[in-house]
Amino acid sequence: MFWPRLQLLEIGDQPWCPSWLHQHEQLSLTKLWNLQVPFWSHGSLATQACKIFKEHLPNVSSYTVLDICAGSGGPTPVLESELNGELEAKGKAPIQFILSDLDPHVEEWERISKKQQNISYIETPVDARAVPRMGKKKECRIFNICFHHFNDEDATGILKSAIQSADSFIIFEVTTRDVGTCICSPLVFFWACFVTLVWFWNSPVHIFFTFILPVAPLGIWIDGFISCLRTRTNEEVRSLLDETGLDLSKWTFYSGTRTVQWPLLSLNYYVGVKYQSND
Repeated sequence: MFWPRLQLLEIGDQPWCPSWLHQHEQLSLTKLWNLQVPFWSHGSLATQACKIFKEHLPNVSSYTVLDICAGSGGPTPVLESELNGELEAKGKAPIQFILSDLDPHVEEWERISKKQQNISYIETPVDARAVPRMGKKKECRIFNICFHHFNDEDATGILKSAIQSADSFIIFEVTTRDVGTCICSPLVFFWACFVTLVWFWNSPVHIFFTFILPVAPLGIWIDGFISCLRTRTNEEVRSLLDETGLDLSKWTFYSGTRTVQWPLLSLNYYVGVKYQSND
């Protein structure tokens, strides 16, 4: 059951959100991409995302992947490692990934690019509504759990830029606007506690605001619930594409859901691929 989409603001979107809380939310999402529970998980979010890449992008190694709204790096390092690890084993050329954002996290991106040579970044701000083409290779733009943040006007502009300048795009979301997802959303409270124990165990601030005053778990729970309320259906994404006023006759669109940990975690996707005669 779906209800009208609400363009609400998450705590992490607010200018007054403490940097430590923003860091906690971003790391929680990043680590979620690799989460696998024995005898339960169907791979991880990352492995499912890689399958979507390979299924819907012909000759995936011929693409440059531009991460729009990359934040502090998100899942791109995980996706790069997964995809290029398989390509290397098959003797194929690696995919180049580029991180971009309106608010570049240069220090963090530099750290990532030093560890993974197939990841680079754009130091200057990049407006997702007007992204120039990057290089001569085919280009795929990815939106990792961020597309729901934009209002309809901005989202339409972002899709218009992708259709005009890129060869494909993929929107990934882990939330949906339905009763089941909203009911399960409080479980991220415990995930936030686990993240603190494992990755912030030596930070007095994170420890205090997780186990003494549970600001971090509550903040992530609230933001997760708000994400559910403003995530678009596939039909709504298609409607935004129609509103661009562009010729879509050379594009093919795919959408679906991949179960990772039923019934709690799934990867929802919307893919657009431009037909090219040499594919």
